[in-house]
Amino acid sequence: MIPVIFGLGGAISTPQTVVLLAPTFKIGFLFAKSAMSMVYNSKMKEAIKAGGCNTAGDASGALNAAVEAAVATAVARCGANGRKTIRAHDIGGGSSSSGMVVASRVKEAFKSHGCNTGGDAMGAMNALAAAAVDGAVSRAKANGRKTVRASDF
Repeated sequence: MIPVIFGLGGAISTPQTVVLLAPTFKIGFLFAKSAMSMVYNSKMKEAIKAGGCNTAGDASGALNAAVEAAVATAVARCGANGRKTIRAHDIGGGSSSSGMVVASRVKEAFKSHGCNTGGDAMGAMNALAAAAVDGAVSRAKANGRKTVRASDF
């Protein structure tokens, strides 16, 4: 039997040991094994289309950055209050069933910082994403455009 060791980027092997190294990318404040989005692009595009606009290619990255920032803020607020469970009021309150946020990835980000996820946290995170999209659509329209860009977030 050959032992396998996981690490960062590349692969090394000897007759007795195989070392598989997975790449690590920096995503905002998080480190993840790959650059995975915390937002469903299709749901974001549907919401933008419902607002009467089109979606630029860079818009999903900007919304993902907004969700990552909300995760960082929620983790900091939860820790400052001496708790380990992130609740809706740590994120900003509100509730939405838009399903725009990938719950498993957000929960994984909370868990990587030693926090648990409260039952109302995903609804608040979806509300935050929906509000960000609504604000971006409003800014695009105010600027006389029909396309939502990253700069609108």
